[in-house]
Amino acid sequence: MRTQSAMVGYTLVEVIVALLVFTLGALSLAASSALVAQTMATNSLRERAERIASSRIAIARSQCGIATSGRETVQQIESAWSVARSGPSQVSITESVSYIAPRGARTETYRAAIWCRK
Repeated sequence: MRTQSAMVGYTLVEVIVALLVFTLGALSLAASSALVAQTMATNSLRERAERIASSRIAIARSQCGIATSGRETVQQIESAWSVARSGPSQVSITESVSYIAPRGARTETYRAAIWCRK
């Protein structure tokens, strides 16, 4: 008759090591998902600021002859633009948009040269 010298199953040390590995994986996944969420929030703000700047440049293009400098705040994004006439049919626009991102204040600057139709 045979005797069974070893028991079948996992030891307590193996279970603790497996739980430690699983916990480290879960914590790293949670940390990376928070970083991804913060990056998505920043990109959303940056995209909204770009749309506001693009809209302002399109308005200046449509009002080429009477475009003036100014500033406004839209959806917690401050927009300031300056219009400079380079000649009778050319307008240069510099648009700066400022917003508060999760990692601090940011300012993006856009420049455009517009040819006016007569």
